Amino acid sequence: MTLALGLPVSVSADDKASVEHEKPAAKKVGENLYRIGAVTVDAKLRAVAFPAKVNQLVGLIEYAIVTETGKVHESFLSTKVKPSDIHAGLLLLGVKMPAKVYVEVSWQVDGKWKRKFIHECVAQYPLEAASELDDKVTEHSFDLKSTEWKWTGARSRNGKLTADESGSILSLQPDMDALALIEPMVDTSRNGSHVWPKRTPKLGSSVQVFVRLDPPKKKASGNR
Repeated sequence: MTLALGLPVSVSADDKASVEHEKPAAKKVGENLYRIGAVTVDAKLRAVAFPAKVNQLVGLIEYAIVTETGKVHESFLSTKVKPSDIHAGLLLLGVKMPAKVYVEVSWQVDGKWKRKFIHECVAQYPLEAASELDDKVTEHSFDLKSTEWKWTGARSRNGKLTADESGSILSLQPDMDALALIEPMVDTSRNGSHVWPKRTPKLGSSVQVFVRLDPPKKKASGNR
């Protein structure tokens, strides 16, 4: 069983003309389960899941997730998945934008799955404390206070989702072409962001990312 999905996205003021969006196919693969490309949609849990890998552990990051053709020089995770497929999965779940979403990352440790909120893997630091250092982890680093993501669905340009072009999925800085922005937005004029490497799997490790419309019941936590 295959469903055709339209991709209504936020359109900029200078792009008021109607556009014809690509329509990814959602294939039913089980009870309450659908597949759009490499994205799994769970209608019961109201969540989408997709594969990614640990892309960066050291240095400044401005994104939590980008595609492998995006800004991989400043992102915690990277993925081969098309942003429009992720967005289509949330549309299938009935997301109304802008929407509050919750993002988790999961990986295997000794055959068991470990899960954390993605914001728990990210820290901030005062720019003056580590701007000249390659390794931004210092005694001045502190946990990311923002814990939610605002799903905007990026924008439409010439009938295509701009996130597919930019590769930006979860952004820690203002980015109109990203699918989602950290909420509330961090003060990038005073603080930079880096990964807590001791809270994450090794560089290059495979992970699963979960984007939920409802807050998870489980409260994840971790240490530096």
